[in-house]
Amino acid sequence: MSNNNLSSDTLLLHPKNVRNSYDVKPTQLIQYPENVKKPSKEIRNNIYDGIEYSLGYMGSGVEMKNGKDRSLGANYFINTNKKCDSESSSAICKDKDRYVYVRNIPTGTIPPLNLSFYGATGCNLTGLTEGRGLVPGLVEDIYDFNPIELAIAASGNGNLGSDSCKEMTLPIGSQIYNTDKENQTWKWESKCTSGFHTMTETTNDELNRKVRNYNPNIKRARLPGPLQLRENFKSSTTDAPSVAFARIIIISAAILALLRSLK
Repeated sequence: MSNNNLSSDTLLLHPKNVRNSYDVKPTQLIQYPENVKKPSKEIRNNIYDGIEYSLGYMGSGVEMKNGKDRSLGANYFINTNKKCDSESSSAICKDKDRYVYVRNIPTGTIPPLNLSFYGATGCNLTGLTEGRGLVPGLVEDIYDFNPIELAIAASGNGNLGSDSCKEMTLPIGSQIYNTDKENQTWKWESKCTSGFHTMTETTNDELNRKVRNYNPNIKRARLPGPLQLRENFKSSTTDAPSVAFARIIIISAAILALLRSLK
């Protein structure tokens, strides 16, 4: 069922909805005694479930078994109560309200070098390498407000300080990596924003592709993010053999390490 009432304004007027997006759903790790037929097997299953559960919320932000999104937080636009510049903004945004995109859901890239397993290989090991869990999310949140970023904003530049706007269509709400939740817990919203000055690619290929498709007038559109020391890895047909070889090496090493840890 579609949620037509979902919007940035609604999220801000009802902060409980944002707080709820940080709720961790518990998992049942211990069976009722009468259902336990083999204690040793039950213990092993509980240990495995506990590790997978912790990895999903704390590390990857994705369930290993079914790829279900477990990343916490909510994204939304906030009105700065300022107007977009009439000279440097795009035609549709001249003298319109200027919005800032608040990105609380982790992207999965590690700042400030903008590194990720996905960025290096073009793929993920489901439930292990997405980097959209609680711990990497805290790293991103801290870097979002680093002294350099705040200084850029104070000087009237960047995503937070610039009055130069373009219209961007971006996902707002929670569980934005779950396509089944579109128009339920999240939707696409268009606002005049300065968030195009610096952008960060997520470790979800489908969302990256949709952001580019929704914003054809912005070169290589991605989610707004803080200044990075390097651009994301970009695949190219000219170096396909070397890139493919590097991917094979990295993926093989990761698989071998995983198999050894399970012994």
